[in-house]
Amino acid sequence: MENMQAMKKNLKIVMIVFAVAIIALAGRLFYIQIIGGSQLAQATHAQSLISLEGSNTRGIIYDRNGSAMVADNKRYVYIIKENQFGKDVKEIMDRLNAHEIAGNDKGYRVYSSEKYNKALGKKLIEEKQVYIVQASARYSDEQLAAHLIGYVNKKDSSGAAGLELMLDHELNLLNRHIYAVADVKGNILPGRGLIITSEREGDSSVKEGVRTSLDKEMQKAVEDILEEEENACAVVILDSSSGGVLTMASSPTFDPNNIDKYMKKGSRLVNKSTQGQYAPGSVFKIVVAAAALEYGINQSQQYRCSGAFDVEGMSIGCETGGEMGHGQISFEDAFAQSCNSYFIQLGQAVGSERIIEMAEKMGLGEKALEGYPQESSGHVMTKGESHGAGIGNLSIGQGENLVTPVQIARMTNIIASKGIDREVHLLAEDKAGGSQVMSGETAGEIGCMMEGVTERGSAEFLQMLNDSGEAKTAVKTGTAEFGTDENMKTNAWMTGYTPCRDPEFVITVLVEKGSSGSGAAGPIYKQILEYLEDSGSYSAPTLA
Repeated sequence: MENMQAMKKNLKIVMIVFAVAIIALAGRLFYIQIIGGSQLAQATHAQSLISLEGSNTRGIIYDRNGSAMVADNKRYVYIIKENQFGKDVKEIMDRLNAHEIAGNDKGYRVYSSEKYNKALGKKLIEEKQVYIVQASARYSDEQLAAHLIGYVNKKDSSGAAGLELMLDHELNLLNRHIYAVADVKGNILPGRGLIITSEREGDSSVKEGVRTSLDKEMQKAVEDILEEEENACAVVILDSSSGGVLTMASSPTFDPNNIDKYMKKGSRLVNKSTQGQYAPGSVFKIVVAAAALEYGINQSQQYRCSGAFDVEGMSIGCETGGEMGHGQISFEDAFAQSCNSYFIQLGQAVGSERIIEMAEKMGLGEKALEGYPQESSGHVMTKGESHGAGIGNLSIGQGENLVTPVQIARMTNIIASKGIDREVHLLAEDKAGGSQVMSGETAGEIGCMMEGVTERGSAEFLQMLNDSGEAKTAVKTGTAEFGTDENMKTNAWMTGYTPCRDPEFVITVLVEKGSSGSGAAGPIYKQILEYLEDSGSYSAPTLA
């Protein structure tokens, strides 16, 4: 009897202990699942993630038609344990044209490539336990508009240059991070894929990206043309009606996936279209002609060219007139033949103040793109710099005159737009400017003279006529000297618009160290014209 009572008492104690244990376990489970679950899960999850820097974590930059300019391609990411990374793996990475991307994970090497080889991939997986994932990359190996778009900081994917920096707030969607999932030993877990986390979830101001004024197909066509050029170049194409930048190319280009490679040679990263400052040479004669016509000098005005002109003891030659010069020459013919002697005399008649004022009205000496970080303002000669013999250099775009290609494109569009400054912009949502900087009559007369350049002047090789016998394009050439007397070089310019009636496109071409405007920039300009016509880019059938 006593044994039975003792057994019952012990059983009761066991049941109480068991109940307490159950309650304690339930309480712990409740804490894990309900109270502390998120904290514990985050800690465990964080230990199992391997950061894949280099993958796209930002908003998309689109062209005007909605085509992605970035993050429109897939890349293959190779995650390799440090103890498996040897010479043989490095050779495979080289064969795949893969480059190492930045990472902060000890014990791993992370590479990325745009192309994939099934046999090599299988070898890496089976022999080296490499984990391969596919992800969207920010930039392609042959990224379009690299200078204009810019690049991001590797550490935090924030904008570092170009549109990436200008639009960083809009593009930095959620400050997202992309990870691959690993177990507690650091082994990648097959089938788990990629994890995207955000530090700013629930931000209602987030956008999917920005739409620019660029035309992706046109950008590629121009870059393909420049790829064949030995000299460094810059090309700007504007939508004449709006001032939107359709194409902005600078060559040679660079790979934004491997920006460290170019840091020691920073000149490769310079956007020549916006940062390059060059003497305008004879394309500046558009400004001088506008100042003269607005001042009241008639197109019938003639001056004599004897091959050179003396200004305050400084002799300036006329390259296009030869040793004997052009002789007595009219305004229109002097513009078409780019006669220096005529324009120096014209500049003297107009005066430096009026020329400088007109240059500033046409956007020279100031930045053309609002908010764009990599842009130079150039320089228009001051009254002091153009005093005395300086008027000679001012009148032909030499001396201290400095411009950027995008400024010249803006200047050219004022002529195409009948004296209205449409300004220049990069975003599709931006509106065209509308300030009248010269009379429509003056702009029309200069436009006719620019047509004369292609019909009988320095760009006669562009004599591509439509059915009505009119020129397809109106242009001005320029050959600008730079350097010392002992080591003088030239940059080549051509700027113009097409078609001549109801212009749609403004095209500005610069070739560094080019022989002449017609000889170096002209062929590029002509190829762009042919592309526009062949691709059906014109909105109206104005070209035959």
